[in-house]
Amino acid sequence: MRCGRKRKGEIGLTLITCPNLHAYARVIGVNLTRHTGGVKGKYIHATRTISTRRNMSIQQYKSTLAHELGHAYYQDEPAINGHFHARQERKADEFAANLLLDHDDVQSAMVWNNNHLGATAIELEVTVHILKTWLNMERKNSKHELPRMG
Repeated sequence: MRCGRKRKGEIGLTLITCPNLHAYARVIGVNLTRHTGGVKGKYIHATRTISTRRNMSIQQYKSTLAHELGHAYYQDEPAINGHFHARQERKADEFAANLLLDHDDVQSAMVWNNNHLGATAIELEVTVHILKTWLNMERKNSKHELPRMG
């Protein structure tokens, strides 16, 4: 779901908002709740519930909620095996990066912020971790593209 995205050819930063993320959670049948202290977020598959920690920055909240939505989307249940757990976490990070970031927006923000990851992440309202995840995915994807002619 690419809620709140600009159409091809439009110029300007169009961010996924918290209400967009909340609406997406409703669409996929996930309940949202909050908790105090502890982990930033958790997804409980048995109840289709995501709980996020109170008092996070907007970057942390959006990145955490999008990450947990990834777990919900993939219907992840806690993995005891470290390899499978790491794979679930990577997939949830990649889901969040794809949900929250757009190629044109990232490129524009990187130029505007002189490739400074921290400043770019703040502008895009994501954590540096989610921005790095997106950049790594872009690098992997661009390796498979053919060189452009002319």
